[in-house]
Amino acid sequence: MKSTPAAEIERFKRRFAARRAVEAAAGYALRLPFALLRPFAWGRDVRLDRILVVERILRIGDTLVTRPALAALREKFPGAEVAVVCQPALAPVCDADPLVDRVIVARPGAGGFLAAAAMCRAFGAAAAYVFVPDRWSPYLVALAGSRWIVGYDYAFPGAALTERHQPPARANVPALMYPEGAPEIHASEIWLRLVDADAKTPAAYPGFDPGEEARRRTAEFLSSRGAAGGRPLVVLHAGAANSSYLWNEEGWLEVGQSLLARGAAAVALTAGPGEERAASALAEKIDRSKAFAAALPLLEAFALIAAADLVVSLDTAPVHIAATMGTPVVALYGPGDPTMWRPLGVLHRVVAADAPCRGCKAARCFQDRHYCMEAIKPGAVVEAATELLTEANR
Repeated sequence: MKSTPAAEIERFKRRFAARRAVEAAAGYALRLPFALLRPFAWGRDVRLDRILVVERILRIGDTLVTRPALAALREKFPGAEVAVVCQPALAPVCDADPLVDRVIVARPGAGGFLAAAAMCRAFGAAAAYVFVPDRWSPYLVALAGSRWIVGYDYAFPGAALTERHQPPARANVPALMYPEGAPEIHASEIWLRLVDADAKTPAAYPGFDPGEEARRRTAEFLSSRGAAGGRPLVVLHAGAANSSYLWNEEGWLEVGQSLLARGAAAVALTAGPGEERAASALAEKIDRSKAFAAALPLLEAFALIAAADLVVSLDTAPVHIAATMGTPVVALYGPGDPTMWRPLGVLHRVVAADAPCRGCKAARCFQDRHYCMEAIKPGAVVEAATELLTEANR
């Protein structure tokens, strides 16, 4: 007998709860032995004017959303040198960020982890802030010799922390399992609270400049596509690292063609690693003369979005790039929580699914059909985009 959506949702919730229980048991079992071993991991020479911030597994959008917390650290510790531990793909953004003094790249695998720990140890920061909920990042800075390790007490990684904060009720929990009455919270505020317990959601993200070279190369790219002076320029982003966040090609095709019919001069389809061929194929289907793929290096993608009049994107990095660069954005939400991951500080519209499974936050859909994203209709996206273009041009 085929399982119903309601039964699949209940099965998903049971699996999530069981996994959390196992992680909690493992984490509490580690606390005593790790506390006994901690003094042997401490470095001899650590400096109070150096701070480590661990963003080791964060993606682009997550990293941008942590920037208000970085700004708060700057205010809390004026004059301190701040080093950020990030994955290789994000190094260009962190290098260009005025809130970051030093970048420590943590490459994948055990060797990369230990190498990053050695670089952190050489940096010699007495304090470390862990901005990721993964199992191992707190141990990276513990091995590095940091005396004060601040982070959220997510069971297993909590054993390595010296200052444990209780996670907000909605953090890293599917919306299907939010406790009744749990207050809404934006992701930026979650990280801010590690720095300032009384912090509230910021009005906007700190400004970011991708650099003159990125802007120049982007202008050359647009000129080569015949889109240098045409307005409005619309950016569509149809790719996502997590398959559960994807929308159907027919929807993107209708959105792109409708916006061109309503006066858009050009449509650029941005693409992340591995998404280039799909973006090119979709651009050709939308319009061979006015739509084109834009698989650009990361800082040039920032410059492209800054130059655009509108971004339409899945719940992924370009939503927060647009918010950071001040570009109006239409954001499509299915598995994600729009109250937590909405863009800040810019004109925007949220188009959210109306499905009982929405907000699962799962990387892969746990059902046989993608109900939440199927519920998003192209007409609603086109209407939201048209409204924003009109409002932005007033």
